[in-house]
Amino acid sequence: MIKIVTDSTAQLTEDELKEYKITVVPLQISLRKQILLDGVDISRSEFSRELKESKDFPRTSQPSIGQFKSVYDDLGKDGSTVISIHMSEVLSGTVNVAREANKLTSTDVTVVDSGFTDRSLAFLVIEAAKMAQQGKCKTEILDQLAVKKTTTHLFCFINSLDYFVKGGRASRAIGFFSSLIKLKLVLTMEGNKLKVVSKCRGQARFQQIINKMVDSVVNSRGITQVGLSYVDSDEEVSRIANFLHEKRPDLKIVTRLTSPIIMSHVGPKGFALMYDA
Repeated sequence: MIKIVTDSTAQLTEDELKEYKITVVPLQISLRKQILLDGVDISRSEFSRELKESKDFPRTSQPSIGQFKSVYDDLGKDGSTVISIHMSEVLSGTVNVAREANKLTSTDVTVVDSGFTDRSLAFLVIEAAKMAQQGKCKTEILDQLAVKKTTTHLFCFINSLDYFVKGGRASRAIGFFSSLIKLKLVLTMEGNKLKVVSKCRGQARFQQIINKMVDSVVNSRGITQVGLSYVDSDEEVSRIANFLHEKRPDLKIVTRLTSPIIMSHVGPKGFALMYDA
């Protein structure tokens, strides 16, 4: 039997977790001098609220080696094989911690860097879980995941660099300058690299790019599923989701808050558009 493991940045619904029997290893959150487990000790809505209201900026970190080893040991007790699929190494050290844990467990584990996160990561995880339930072998699943990476797309729309400044990832001078020119970014994950698609000065150009990408989804009949994830405000993603439902009622669309680690990077009113073609 093959069992599928991922991390808590994967945008999976409760129904999907149950249906496909996926095991999630939670990331860690440092908040108010406490270490909390993402999705266990604190919800996404609670974390989003803390980002806006807390004087102490919450920090996120990858799971520990012990967390991964415990999961692998437990899943392998019955002789099962594990495929462990995680967010891109570019975004987090999670996949490398999983690799280190793999060296310590007696369970047969294959660790996969998805090259993505959020719903794009979920596309790969669900594909692997479906194939595992169908009785496909490890090689078949890994080969299909390699193909799936080439048809999966993620675009992130950053409205503000406020969280970069609050989190110490950028200087206050950079944040102040960016606010003056109202700089907004469009990023993508491609070839396991984070790339800037566009730098926009002001909302008008930013909105043009968003609308163009949404129209592209509508016109691309090969696209069957879409993920829309947001940091704090669902206004824009709700607008997009309603438009897509109207123009493409055949699409499966998942709209939810993103994970804490993504929230703390993307910033206020940020969101992501992801799809599988």
